Amino acid sequence: MKYTINYKNKKMKYGFIGMNKFASDAHDMEYKHKHPEHTIEVYKKVPKKVRLDTIHHEEMEEYLMKNRHFSYHKAHAIALRFEKLNKPFPKKNIKAILKKWEFEY
Repeated sequence: MKYTINYKNKKMKYGFIGMNKFASDAHDMEYKHKHPEHTIEVYKKVPKKVRLDTIHHEEMEEYLMKNRHFSYHKAHAIALRFEKLNKPFPKKNIKAILKKWEFEY
């Protein structure tokens, strides 16, 4: 799955530094993009490591909400655990790769 990363100069509503379509829906936030399910917003005025972790977090969160039908809160909690792996979110064979990394959810 390929995402477009949209870097923002200001934090999102409620102080979020990252956002995806499904999380924005869960928070009743406006999310206007040409391809919203393939776009992730990230606040750019944080250190590079934090930006990368946020991107991976948002990718995992969206995957869980869209494909596994998890609630926002459950997907968010799992995505926080995923960040600690320090690995990029897989673009293909997601389920198999997560299993190989021994990441259970």
